[in-house]
Amino acid sequence: MQRLVSVVLVLIACSVAEAAFGAGDIRVDLTHVDAGKELPKQELIRRAMQRSKARAAALSVVRNGGGFYGRSAQRRPAGVPVRPSGDLEYVLDLAVGTPPQPISVLLDTGSDLIWTQCDTCTACLRQPDPLFSPGMSSSYEPMRCTGQLCGDILHHGCTRPDACTYRYSYGDGTTTLGYYATERFTFTSSSGGRQTVPLGFGCGTMNVGSLNNASGIVGFGRDPLSLVSQLSIRRFSYCLTPYASSKKSTLVFGSLADDGLFDDATGPVQTTPLLQSRQNPTFYYVAFTGVTVGARRLRIPASAFALSSDGSGGVIIDSGTALTLFPAAVLAEVVRTFRSQLRLPFANGSSPDDGVCFAAPVTAGRLVSQVVVPRMTFHFEGAALDLPRQNYVLEDHRRGHLCILLADSGDDGATIGNFVQQDMRVLYDLERETLSFAPVEC
Repeated sequence: MQRLVSVVLVLIACSVAEAAFGAGDIRVDLTHVDAGKELPKQELIRRAMQRSKARAAALSVVRNGGGFYGRSAQRRPAGVPVRPSGDLEYVLDLAVGTPPQPISVLLDTGSDLIWTQCDTCTACLRQPDPLFSPGMSSSYEPMRCTGQLCGDILHHGCTRPDACTYRYSYGDGTTTLGYYATERFTFTSSSGGRQTVPLGFGCGTMNVGSLNNASGIVGFGRDPLSLVSQLSIRRFSYCLTPYASSKKSTLVFGSLADDGLFDDATGPVQTTPLLQSRQNPTFYYVAFTGVTVGARRLRIPASAFALSSDGSGGVIIDSGTALTLFPAAVLAEVVRTFRSQLRLPFANGSSPDDGVCFAAPVTAGRLVSQVVVPRMTFHFEGAALDLPRQNYVLEDHRRGHLCILLADSGDDGATIGNFVQQDMRVLYDLERETLSFAPVEC
């Protein structure tokens, strides 16, 4: 009886928190995973490129399998290696439990589960924070198997009626197993304000992969297990600073009723529809329509970017991928047109981790002036994103390379990565089903 009363109280607390959440938006800092390592800009970007290749393989597995994050019985294409889940880009700090225990989690707009490692783990991954201890928290409550969120986990178990167990696998092969529970999560705004809300989360006891110097993952996807869904968040926004910047990126979520969100924009606010896939419901698909290089709109058929009824194709926007990823045929056309206007040869000896690189003239260890590059524009339904040079070009003075920050997606889908989103306010409006963006000095 006491256990039942406790569960009821937790459910009441959840309802109160969700109802009140829109009254105070949360604004938190995001830290890049390589921040503080004192690496030169070229190395920061090169490391992000390597993570993007792993992320591309993971996304391809998800799309080719016709499934989504959380499904473990996926067909892995031949030759695609198992990659760690730590191939993400941004970390946010929060606290879990009563009293609060600090943890750092990777932000992932491409998955749903909220989870961290618990001190009962028998297979534990390296992480910077102490393992979360459920026994030290007075608000930790195992979720009963009758709990709705337990049923929303594709692979869950009920060895006991009062304990929901879960298994959650990512497209890159990373897996976490453990107990699904309810706990209080505390978010501290950059302004100093705090909000504490109850959330369902995974208490990982057997974990395989890598967390890339974080202690868990918080899913910002579109399915019921995500933070966005659990808190009924209708709008969230981020502003990503360049990798080499000393300023931190920011994430804001809640009702975002304030019309001043774009007050600091240095250009027009543009809006395009968000699309959904029944086969891959987690992802944020956008109505992408084409690419312009220089003054030339490329003759790429609309079908190359279309989201098919079987879940294949389509274009997603993703915070966890650095490079923008195009299907091979689209990438080849973009590169061919770019090269014909740039009039530079491909670089000899560049590795796949360098992106698409060209040999530029060098004197005294520097590129001769700043090579004039063709402008690049991404077209969406109702919007056009004219990319700043630094968001799609990398100049490697030491090696005399000029590289464009694009790569092969490995399948017929595409991903808009975070390089092109830097110094831009991006707003996901799930009420209107739109994505808005404008240039900002983040």
